[in-house]
Amino acid sequence: MLMDQSLLTERLARPRAASRSGMSLIWLIALLIAVALGAVGAALARQGQPAYRIDLGVEQLDGAYNLIGFYALERNASFAYRWTAPSTLLQLPWAYQAAPRYSANLRLRDPDPAGQRELTILANEQALATLQPGDQFRTYRLLLPPAAPAEPHLRLALRTSPFSASGDTRPLGIIITAIGLAPLPNTDWPTLLVLVGGVGLLWAGLRLRGTPNLAATLTGGLIGLGLAAMLARYRPAPLPFSILASLALGSVGLACALARPLAARLGLAALCLLVSFASVIWPAWLSDDAFISFRYAQNLAQGHGLVYNLGERVEGYTNFLWTVIAAGVIRAGGDIVGFAYLAGVLIGVALVLATYRLTASLLSTQYPTPNIQHPSAWALVAALVVATHQGLLLYTARGAGLETGFFALLVLLGVSAYLHTQASAERTRGLASVGLLFALASMTRPEGVLVMAVTGLHYLIAYCRLQIAARGRISLLALISNLPWLVGPYLLIFVPYFIWRLSYYGDLLPNTFYAKTGGGLQQVLRGLQYAGGFALSLGGPLLLIIFAPLLGGWRALLSGWRGYLLLLVGAYSSYIVVVGGDHFRGERFFVPLVPLFAILMADGLREIYGKFNHEEHEGHEGRTNKTVAPFVVNLTLALLLTGGSVAALSRTAPYDYIIRGLDESVWIWREIGWWMADNTPPDASIAATGAGAIAFYGERTTIDLYGLTDKHIARVAVSDMGSGVAGHEKRDPAYVINERQPTYIPQMWDDYFGGAEALRGRYRLITITTRFGRELGMWELLP
Repeated sequence: MLMDQSLLTERLARPRAASRSGMSLIWLIALLIAVALGAVGAALARQGQPAYRIDLGVEQLDGAYNLIGFYALERNASFAYRWTAPSTLLQLPWAYQAAPRYSANLRLRDPDPAGQRELTILANEQALATLQPGDQFRTYRLLLPPAAPAEPHLRLALRTSPFSASGDTRPLGIIITAIGLAPLPNTDWPTLLVLVGGVGLLWAGLRLRGTPNLAATLTGGLIGLGLAAMLARYRPAPLPFSILASLALGSVGLACALARPLAARLGLAALCLLVSFASVIWPAWLSDDAFISFRYAQNLAQGHGLVYNLGERVEGYTNFLWTVIAAGVIRAGGDIVGFAYLAGVLIGVALVLATYRLTASLLSTQYPTPNIQHPSAWALVAALVVATHQGLLLYTARGAGLETGFFALLVLLGVSAYLHTQASAERTRGLASVGLLFALASMTRPEGVLVMAVTGLHYLIAYCRLQIAARGRISLLALISNLPWLVGPYLLIFVPYFIWRLSYYGDLLPNTFYAKTGGGLQQVLRGLQYAGGFALSLGGPLLLIIFAPLLGGWRALLSGWRGYLLLLVGAYSSYIVVVGGDHFRGERFFVPLVPLFAILMADGLREIYGKFNHEEHEGHEGRTNKTVAPFVVNLTLALLLTGGSVAALSRTAPYDYIIRGLDESVWIWREIGWWMADNTPPDASIAATGAGAIAFYGERTTIDLYGLTDKHIARVAVSDMGSGVAGHEKRDPAYVINERQPTYIPQMWDDYFGGAEALRGRYRLITITTRFGRELGMWELLP
């Protein structure tokens, strides 16, 4: 008797279904085991975080912490040591982001033969202990209190009465050889929740999107390992690990949505991890110039208008939209410093993902079928260039607080929208979004006007060429009907803004333009040197590969997207050269061009790769000859990309020390600002070359000695303009003293006026003590 066919089919299907179900269960269990092991490893890594041992017996100290009141290294026959001043401060920025509690140990002695001096040890301005050190070295161990609310920094201070050694006129404190800070073991539940739940959600999201079990598990497992590695090396950073991990997981989810091939997903996810944790891997920082914009934002939020000093309408910023966003954060009660760091990470990741997406889109339209020219591979190359460029990281994920990254993102989105219209049937709707994005970019940086002008020029060229190819002539009526879709939204937004700023400030250009330009040939030469430094950051001569696709027929290519990008980077680079570049490390002005150069470089590499790896068919037997062995081509490409990435990432080493110094200066100027707020009347004023943090935290009239926010100094004529540091060449000490008459001048800047003798008689030198116990000299205006 024959079995019913449907019953047979059902019985045969049961083992297969059971097998699939069993495999799913196995993969789920494997995932849970991997997550559990990752959580255990994370907890162990958290508890085993290394201590910070500060060896004061070496010449070069680690820049991860700030030391105030320590004299230079000295040696005797037995050991090396340092004297402290009577008031000493060790500051470990962001320490409480890494651990909630610390212990400290100090190896010191008191050389006073009388042995009557008391030493007070303070943590974050709270006295912990008072003791009388002996004349023999002894190690003192203390348990430091937890952080106060909204206080992520750790400060350890030593205070004693002055000691005078024979033949030494310095005010001395104690002799110290080592300080140790050790985080106490703890369980960081937010971090564990993010690691366990975040990786699990990522795996579940991939499975819901139809990703096979193996691919989803491999992706989740590798990302979990990457996060565990970041946790193991996590050091005090502006953002807690849980926030950085959350941002990384979110960006990985977007990366998996954008990249289809598994290898591309994993590569793009790794780049997202790198960018998200850039402020941990390398020193983070905030530029003092960012606080100039924050000062404008502060006054706007408080209802005083978009001004730097109350009653003075000077456009000392070039980032209107970024400043208005900052004003919104301040008005809402947010922490502008935390916002700057958070926004930087988000913008950095967005630039990487947007570069990948645009590159894949551009190359897939030309090579729609998968082959050796697969667009996802070259899109990943472009994303690699962006993610490893230290200049871009400096002004996004590592901090800075400037508008540079935001402007770069708006430009990239506008370029992407414009290039999308070239291949879209709905050109008019796309052109409107292009005008909108470039209007926002122009309100963020003045260079946005240049980008819009270049885009409009390319649109006219491409449109005319298309009309001639299709009809043999140019239709002016069609051109006139389409062009308003591009220009209209731009003018509708930008023109009212421009009219407002012209009526509000009275100048066609921002005051910073007058303060930084006017050097003629010397300025151009400085700009060429600046451009050369940027070119080296992308491989120097290797940049020539961007022209490789043009060798096969440049006329048609120049009218397409390559011609647009080349025209844009060429015009923008020429502008940077003419204005003389910038004084910030990492070639800040070129950062908006990094994604565009990355796309062109990936395209050039693709062209060269294809030339060396293509197949030549012979005869009718299907035999093929390859010009170069694929293994050799692939190995060469791998070595080139690896070497280039390592070189790009290591480029930060020469100026990390400078970045730390600039960041420490902001800390000092913040304390001066707080002292002004705590100890001076509202009508007091201060002169400063670092005019950002002092003005923001002091909320007093501040005279910018370099003229960024002062119309008179910005227009001073300088005979050798362009030969000095950009933005630091114009000055007028007589005007500051005689007309502005600042109430206070920090002693660190008295050289601006010709030294102490130039101030003495009209000012007196006093010593101020900041909130953190730092003692600074200050010139005070005599009554």
